[in-house]
Amino acid sequence: MEQLIYTLLAYLNNSLKKDINYDIAQSLLEHIHDLEHFSLESVSEACHVAPSTINRFCKRIGFKNFSYLRNSVTLTSQLPTHEDELSSQNFVHQLNENLTYIDEIPTDQIDRIVKLLYQSRRIVILGFEKHQVQAMELQKKLFLLGKLCECGTNLYKQLDTLNDLSEEDLVITISIKGNILSESYPIMDKIKSAKGKKLLVTFSSELSTLDNFNEILLCGKLENSSVSSYTLLRLFDVIIYRYQRLMEK
Repeated sequence: MEQLIYTLLAYLNNSLKKDINYDIAQSLLEHIHDLEHFSLESVSEACHVAPSTINRFCKRIGFKNFSYLRNSVTLTSQLPTHEDELSSQNFVHQLNENLTYIDEIPTDQIDRIVKLLYQSRRIVILGFEKHQVQAMELQKKLFLLGKLCECGTNLYKQLDTLNDLSEEDLVITISIKGNILSESYPIMDKIKSAKGKKLLVTFSSELSTLDNFNEILLCGKLENSSVSSYTLLRLFDVIIYRYQRLMEK
């Protein structure tokens, strides 16, 4: 559900005018907790538009149709959550565990990733849900080192960037739990068909067997996903430090 909320909010924030699609996005947000129980006809009635208009809007923001959008809500609502409020003691404990996890990432894997960054002609960073800010932080750090990357601010814009990549390019996907890579979202199909090298940054060991990525970087424990935002910032500091060392050689 979080990804859909971010996508709809991004659509509202980036709309230049309040047209029918703006109204649909607003209506979907107003009914966000009911969407998994809606049919195409009932959501059309709630949004005061035709069913075909709803499906066109869903495709516009990255879903094949309303059924896929609804399934994405059902999927995430069924997953266990670790996002409950943490005590300060548990917060520090989880973060320390993840920092130790990062320290134990093999240096040769970090160096392979750094070389991918250095050698790639074009870099696209896909950050989803609450990790968009961290994706932009990586974008800023690389820019300061002379490497301009692309980092779309919403799902439908990110999907568009995958259409015209070359074999010299790199796609970095940040998905802590892997929700965005489910079949309910079109992102995995886009990643499969995109040219270039592909890096996945995640906490989910279940994703380590995916063969759609050249590198899969496990950087924390899934049960510690509540501190993922802070974990990613530390991970990117480590990568940038190694990148600087490479440039100095």
